[in-house]
Order: sequence, then C-alpha cells, then structure tokens
Amino acid sequence: MTNASTMPTAIADTTGLGLEAPDSAAAILRNTDRILPLIASEADAIEQAACLTERAAAAMRGAGVFQMAFPASRGGVEMTLEQQVEVTARVAAVDASAGWNVGVLNATGYYAGRLGDEAYAELYPSRDMPTAGAFHPRGRADIVPGGYLVSGQWGWGSGSYTAEHIIGGAEVYRDGTPVRGADGAIVHRGFWLPLDAVEIAHDWQVLGVRGSGSTSFAIPEPAFVPSHHSFDREAPDRADGDPLDKAVQVSHFALTGVALGIARHAVELAGDFVRGRLKGADALKVDAATRQALGEAMSEVDFAFAGVREVARRTDEVLFRPGAGLTAVQRTRMVAANAMAARSMKRAVDLASEISSAAVILDKNPMQRVVRDSHGALAHAGSRRTHFGAMAAAALAPGASFTLPSDPAWARSFA
Repeated sequence: MTNASTMPTAIADTTGLGLEAPDSAAAILRNTDRILPLIASEADAIEQAACLTERAAAAMRGAGVFQMAFPASRGGVEMTLEQQVEVTARVAAVDASAGWNVGVLNATGYYAGRLGDEAYAELYPSRDMPTAGAFHPRGRADIVPGGYLVSGQWGWGSGSYTAEHIIGGAEVYRDGTPVRGADGAIVHRGFWLPLDAVEIAHDWQVLGVRGSGSTSFAIPEPAFVPSHHSFDREAPDRADGDPLDKAVQVSHFALTGVALGIARHAVELAGDFVRGRLKGADALKVDAATRQALGEAMSEVDFAFAGVREVARRTDEVLFRPGAGLTAVQRTRMVAANAMAARSMKRAVDLASEISSAAVILDKNPMQRVVRDSHGALAHAGSRRTHFGAMAAAALAPGASFTLPSDPAWARSFA
C-alpha cells in the first residue's frame, strides 16, 4: 500500500506563477496571493463559462487551495479553520465564484479523511484530487453483496466541472426497507460515485456566483459502489478523531470566507469610487452621508472578519487539542457564524451600492457582479437565519454559555 506521506501533493506548476509545493499552511497562503492576479483576469471568463476556466483551475490546484483540509495522519497540511477561511476570503475578494470553488472543493480533505486505508489509496493517489459533492435531495442506496446500488438526482453540485471525484448522499435500504440508525432516522451515507454513471445536467444558469459550477447531476440507473467507497454523512462527534474530523459540521466552515470576501470587495470598490470623485481633494469635500455610509460599510467588514476569525480560533483550540470535543454551543456557533457573515455581507453590499450610485446597474460596472454574487451567496442554506435558533437552543441547556465572552475560555485567554 502506498504511504500517504510520500504521495505527490500537486500537479506540476505550469502556470508560470512561481508556486511553491503546497506542503505547508504558509506555502498555501503565499501561493494564494500569487494566483490572485490570474483569478482577477479570468473572472469574466469564469462567469461566462459558469465554472472555473482551465487556467484558473490549474492555478488553484497548483496553489493547493483544495488541499487545505487533508489530515496530518494522511500526510496532509491540516490547516486550521482560521487559515482555511482566510484563503477562501482572499480569493472571494477577487472573484466570488472562484472563492466558492475554494470553500466547497476544500472539503476534499474532510471526505478523504473518512476513508479506510485501502479506499484512500485507491481514490487519492495524490492529494490533488478535488472532490465535489451534494447530499440533497438524498439518493437511494440499496445494500448488495460487497457494497451498494446507488441512484438519485442531486442539486447544487458546486465545483463538479473541476472535480476528479463526485460524491452523492443517499439513504440506505436493505431488501427494500429503510435501514435506521440508533436515533431512528434513516441511515444517510456519502458515496464516491462512479463517474461513468454520472449524468451532468448543465443547469447552472443563475443570478449570481455563476462561476461556481453548481450544476445538478444524476445516476438514473442504479450503479454499484463498493462499501469502502462510502462514509457516514451523519456520523456522531468524535473527540478522539483527527482534528478536522471531530464533527461533520466542520467540513464547510471555510465557505464562510465567501461572504467575507464579497463584502470586502464591495467596500473596496465603493471606496475607490469615492476616491475617484475626490480627484485628490480633501476627504471632507465628500458629503457627510456618503462618508457615513462608507465608514459603516467598512465597519461591517471589519467586525465580520474579526468575529468569524475569533469563532474559528476558538473552534480550532478545541479541534486541535487531543481528546477535546466541541460542545453543542460551539458546534452551532460555527454554523451560525456563516449566517451572521452573510447578514454583514448584505449590509455592506447595500451600503456600497448606494455609495456607487445609479451606475451600479451597468454591466460594465464591477459592482454589479458583486451585488449579484451577494444574492447568490444569500440563497445558500448556510446563510439561513434558522441557524441562529439552533445556537440559541443549544445555549439554553443548563450550564451552557450564551456568548463568547461568557465562555470560561475567554477569560483564560487573558490570564
């Protein structure tokens, strides 16, 4: 069996960008900055193609931005949530669609980390194997000797055009009867689907985040998937697991960086617009209402970045502490942070749009795409306000903390 630590990490750098081997968090962060000009130059083509262009995909794969979550136990970089969000936000501040691909395809390492040694060696001869997937609506998986017959139709398959593997979520049946877990719910597993059986719908024609490539896909006739090419999608928390595999909710936290990046992009465009009107004059020449709106939008971005970063940092402290597990409040706060970032993004984009005046409706105005992308991001399930209710419900348990400052870890950090 191939040793995971000796597996190649990336395709050769053919971009001419001087990318480093993505074998450390620092290298991936530096690579991210190096690919941003190329992503910016490809943004129009990415939107038109409704997926990453070949140049953008090659640069992003070479940079290692899809490899951030591979566990150290498999020879991976195992970047912290704080670092993963930062990479996603940097890319999204240049192009939301490219950032969305980072946030979603970054889950590759989480999925791969749940495989046994045999399946990992088969499916991931290199960590440069971006993996897309969708879990809803759930497909069907009938147990047969050696595995499952899987069929279904899945939506929102972001990154599917760039992916080497596609995963589909399905409910498990035995002899026509649903298989139920200890909690009484039907068992839900994720399956590495055979690509020759997957039909791509090419139905991603949308208002914003057009280049995410979030097409639907299907397997109309049941296809065989071996048992070891699947994992428990609703697995309980594992305090003794790899850091990034301690809770299933961890896998898409990096996607929070998309809302942050969009908000930052909007404010920078609005600020540049106001500077252009000044033509070197004193800032006090700008009317008070515009200055107030710009300052408020700037503050939305600052506090959104700071808040998400603090939640990520607090979560990392638990995840990377051996034997420690997330509490219900910590787990739900991680999800609620994404919804809160989306609220801040909306406020920042609304303010930036007002500052940019009527010209924002012009196709040639870069703010227009940012506005559309913000609406696309808000349509995602992760931005729903219901997540705040889940966090509140967890906090109402006896002894739980309602806010970060009321958590004992907050006070200990100042000791």
